Amino acid sequence: MTATLTTPVAARFADLADILTRNARILATAGLPQVVTEVRVAVYGDVAAQLRLLAEAEPTAAEGNPLVLVREDGPAVVARRFEMLAGLLAANARVLTRGTRDVVMHRRAGVYRDVAAQVRLLAEVEREAAMAARPHSSRPPLSNLAGPCPVAAKAAKRAPRVRAEFLEALVAAIAKRRRAGWSVARLTLWLRTTLRDPQTDAIHPCAQRGFVSYVAGLLTGPPRLPAA
Repeated sequence: MTATLTTPVAARFADLADILTRNARILATAGLPQVVTEVRVAVYGDVAAQLRLLAEAEPTAAEGNPLVLVREDGPAVVARRFEMLAGLLAANARVLTRGTRDVVMHRRAGVYRDVAAQVRLLAEVEREAAMAARPHSSRPPLSNLAGPCPVAAKAAKRAPRVRAEFLEALVAAIAKRRRAGWSVARLTLWLRTTLRDPQTDAIHPCAQRGFVSYVAGLLTGPPRLPAA
């Protein structure tokens, strides 16, 4: 029974390892300057290797302890393990920078912190999936969705350097996914993976959680009065 419940954890660890490996391969062959890609590729590879070890050990660890009886559902277990993994990655970052000003070590630590932030978003998505799967819980209806143009105009004040045409398309995409039940955490994770600039290693302002939460609030705000 325990092994069955922990199987999703192993599968998600393996999936995340595959994603990191693919991202490392893309960066390594993108023709970008080595100073931009070298550290990130190395850290992605290290984390992917650790994830595969964890995925392989997960079923064995569960089967080896017959006293362990996990009563939570799959997503809740995955969320807890993702949180633990994020904590380990953040701890690695602290160890790397303890007592040193070496630029390479600080760059490696920055990548570890970045991956930890992504894993925490994955954990939040899993927690919300676990809540949605409970019999007595339901997601509030996403009613009164505003059209993309008025919302984009308000969102432009939070991202003044982003072109209006881009904001309109982005708000429309967010509204579509909100209607499908996407949470703010899932939207943020999606935007961080689709809007990230691999050359500058910067997170797009529209992929910041605060901005996504603001737009989501506009989409579920009070109904607008019809024009006279």
